[in-house]
This record gives sequence, structure tokens and C-alpha cells, in this order.
Amino acid sequence: MTSNLSAVSVKGLHKSFGENEVLRGIDLTAHDGDVISLIGASGSGKSTLLRCIPMLEIPDNGYISVGDASLSPNGGGLTRSEMRTVRAMRRDLGFVFQDFNLWPHRTVLQNVIEAPLIVQRRNKAECREEALALLEKVGLPEKADAWPNELSGGQQQRVAIARALAQKPRALLFDEPTSALDPELVGEVLKVMRDLADEGRTMIIVTHEMGFAREVSTRTVFLHQGIIEEDGTPDEVFGNTQSERCTAFLSGYFDRA
Repeated sequence: MTSNLSAVSVKGLHKSFGENEVLRGIDLTAHDGDVISLIGASGSGKSTLLRCIPMLEIPDNGYISVGDASLSPNGGGLTRSEMRTVRAMRRDLGFVFQDFNLWPHRTVLQNVIEAPLIVQRRNKAECREEALALLEKVGLPEKADAWPNELSGGQQQRVAIARALAQKPRALLFDEPTSALDPELVGEVLKVMRDLADEGRTMIIVTHEMGFAREVSTRTVFLHQGIIEEDGTPDEVFGNTQSERCTAFLSGYFDRA
């Protein structure tokens, strides 16, 4: 169930790489409990938009708010004051990358407790207890002492999700979380994400999994060349889209499927 409280909001977001304008004035708000799937062809700006929210990419201009922290970047370097705001924003966000990004020299348990223990400076015993509970949640309680290279890709991604949850974030950001996985491993990661959606977690997900976007999302957003062309419920976007480009994209996808 969604609420009227804004977890993440971006307004008028622009981002260029050289002469290539990737985002051209994006407005997007995720309320608490929203599950927003960002869909569109490669190069449409989905991942860039997602990376701008935690300021992994600095927008050229626009406005970003995460919880109570907000920033209006201008594409240049960030001041000390702005970096403090960025750190506050990131504390409210959990980010899951497509290539896992686990620390190879730390065990699964050490990966999960890293942020709450080192960044949030919480009690070690408490962090460990919560991390073990999170590994149980993602179906990997027996892997606490394993090393990342001993896990399958699907298991590594589930550890990455547990690590993101350990921060107790206001919102979770997923950048194509299944794109690096073998097809038989995709389902185990999507199941964890479905469970999180059922819990009411706020999530913004860049995905090519159209079935997941249609069944699990509360909203589906279609991007084309840096502009939001469709934004509605899955039934509206998949069943009654008003955008010719979105219609062509979905037709091409389901024809291949």
C-alpha cells in the first residue's frame, strides 16, 4: 500500500555526457510503498536516472530529494555542505547493482554488516543479529561464512539485496538486478524482490523483466531518449499505452518472448 509521503523525488533533471543529452527534464516521485519499474530500450536514460538519485552521477541541473534531504545540483563539483547532504541522502537509500559489487575479501556476513557497522557505527552484536536475519530472509542463512566467489550469481545478488536492506533504507534502487545472471538464476532474485514488494518496501527498479514489471509494480514508467513517455499503472502502460514508442517497444519485447 502506498502513502502520500514522498520517499524520493526528482524534478527537472537534466544530464549530459559531452554532447549526448541523456536526461531531458525528468520528473519522478516515489511515495512510500511505491514499486516503480523503469522500462525502455537501452540508452533511454533509465540507469542514468537511477544513478543520479544517490548522486553516483551528478546531474547538470534539477532537484533531488530523498526523505528530508534535498539538493539542486548544477553539474559542477559538490561543496562540503552539499556532500553532507549527499551522505544524508545515501543513508536513506539501498542500491543494488547489476554486477553485485560484493567485497571479495570479506565473507557474506561481513559484506552485509559493513555499512551499519562502519558507516552507521551501530553495535556489532546487533548488526550481526540483524544480518543473519536478513540472510534468512533472502534464503541464504547457511552462507554467512562463505566467500563471494563460492556463490552463484543469483546467490551473490541476494547477498547484495541483504546488504542494501541492512542500512534500513527509506527506498531501494535496483539497476537491472538480473541482467548479469544466467536465466535459471533470475527467478530466485525476482522472488526476493516480490517478497519485498509484498512487505510494502519502496523500490525503483530498472528492469528488462516485463513480466515482473507488469505483475509486481504499482507504477510502470517508460523512458525514451531521456524523456518519460508513459507513467501509469501496469494495466495502463501494458494494456492501454498512449505512446506509439512504448507500444512498439512492448510489441518488440513480447514478439521476442
